[in-house]
Amino acid sequence: MLLKNGDTVGLISCSDGLNPDDQRKIQNIEQTLATLGLHTRKAETLFRQSGTPFSGTPQERAGELMRLFCDPAVRAIFDVSGGDSSNQILPFLDYPMIQKAETPFIGISDLSVITNAIYTRTGSAVYHYRIKNLAGPYAEEQKRIFLNSFMSRRPVYDFSYRWLSGTRMEGVTIGGNIRCFLKLAGTPYFPDPSGKIIFLEALGGGPARMASLLAQLDQLSVFEAANGILLGTFSEMQKKELTPEIEQLVLEITEKYGLPVAKTEQLGHGENARCLPIGLPVTLN
Repeated sequence: MLLKNGDTVGLISCSDGLNPDDQRKIQNIEQTLATLGLHTRKAETLFRQSGTPFSGTPQERAGELMRLFCDPAVRAIFDVSGGDSSNQILPFLDYPMIQKAETPFIGISDLSVITNAIYTRTGSAVYHYRIKNLAGPYAEEQKRIFLNSFMSRRPVYDFSYRWLSGTRMEGVTIGGNIRCFLKLAGTPYFPDPSGKIIFLEALGGGPARMASLLAQLDQLSVFEAANGILLGTFSEMQKKELTPEIEQLVLEITEKYGLPVAKTEQLGHGENARCLPIGLPVTLN
C-alpha cells in the first residue's frame, strides 16, 4: 500500500507550467483526493509565470520537487504537467536524497523523462499515471483505478491487452512516452534496457515520426537487449487511422529479435488510462 487514509500527497509541474484556467481542474483534483481521505500540498511551481511557459526556472522547479521529496509528510508526488521542458531539471536533482526519501513520483507524457531518470539513478519504482484524469470525464472510474493502484494492500495494475507476437513476457518495465523517453538517450539518465519490458506510447505524431523514433531505439540496441515490448495508445495515429499502424511498424523493426509484443488500449494519454509501474517487474501471459 503506497497511500493510506490521512496521508498527504504533493502536486507539482516539473515540465511546462499549467495555464491559469487549469486552476479549477486542480481544485477538482484536490476535492476528489479529499473524498479518498488524502491531503494535498502544492508546490510553488505549479502554474506558468507571466510571459513564460514555465512554472519557474529549472533550478526553482528542481528545488520545489526536492522540497516535496524531503518533506516527511508527503507520501507521494503527482506531477500534473506535460509538454517539453522537464529534462531541464535533471542536473539539479539530489538523487541520493530521492533514494533515501522512498517517495514515489507519478506522471506521464513529458514526465517520462523524470520517471526513468529517477529509476535509473536510484533504482526506485515510479509510476506512469495521469492524476488529472481524476477531474476528467471518467472521474468515477479513475477513483477506482486510483484506489486499486495506490491505496490497496496489494496494488492492482490491471489492464487488458492483446498479443501481436509471442504469448509471454516478463521483466522490469521502463519507458513511457516514446518521444520524451528518447530525450534521455546518450545521457546518464537513460535506463539499461537489458532484460526489460519496454513500454511505449505517444500522444502526437504520425507513422513517419514513429518510424524514426523506433529506429533510434533500435540503433541504441534497446530492442536487442529487451525481453519484450508493451505498446500503449498512440493517440493521433489511432484517432486518424494513419497507416502503417504502430503495430506494423513495431513488428517490422523487432522481428529480427523474436521479441514478444503486446498492445493495450488502457495505458497512455487516454482519459480512462490506468497505472503502470516503472522499475518494477511485470509478467504478461
